[in-house]
Amino acid sequence: MSAILALPLPSAPVWLDDPVDWAAFTQPSAQWPACQESQLRIEGMHCAACALSVEQALRAVPGVRLAEVGAASQRARVVWSAAHTQPSQWLAAVERAGYHAIPALDAPERARRQAEQRRALWRWLVAGFCMLQVMMYALPAYVAGPGEMTEDMAQLMRWASWVLTLPVLVFSCGPFFANAWRDVRQRRVSMDLPAALGMAVTFAVS
Repeated sequence: MSAILALPLPSAPVWLDDPVDWAAFTQPSAQWPACQESQLRIEGMHCAACALSVEQALRAVPGVRLAEVGAASQRARVVWSAAHTQPSQWLAAVERAGYHAIPALDAPERARRQAEQRRALWRWLVAGFCMLQVMMYALPAYVAGPGEMTEDMAQLMRWASWVLTLPVLVFSCGPFFANAWRDVRQRRVSMDLPAALGMAVTFAVS
């Protein structure tokens, strides 16, 4: 039974277990004899609690001697013994914790990171554009004098502001809600959960 539990998940990159491929992200550890030191990029982290969760997941894998994760840099340093574990096993442990770990120097994953950065830019642009439009529709309600705006027109502008807020909530803020749902499934709390709750409650009340 223990041997079955030790097997990597099907989604784990088993091809990384080939020592020939280690050179892209691994070198012999100077601190730990007979161990390897790997550099990873962790996707899905937004706070120190996330980094702690990833560290705990890595350290729980037999054969991992050291795991250091930086929330700001989104990088991880893993020292492990090839005699007791393989990269696919501790990468799978990160996946089970709800995050995604990739070799820091892997070329295909660099392209993936660039695509994610472009999506983040689009989220920022959509949020900024919609914010300006909402301000444009909200301004007349503040500057109009008594009798200068009919109730129907005021209601129309409120609905227009509500519609323009939907893309921000669904698209621009989507990662917060996705990570909050991940935290609920993992039965833990990070920065994303209260942020998502705050946005959902504020949107519902408004």
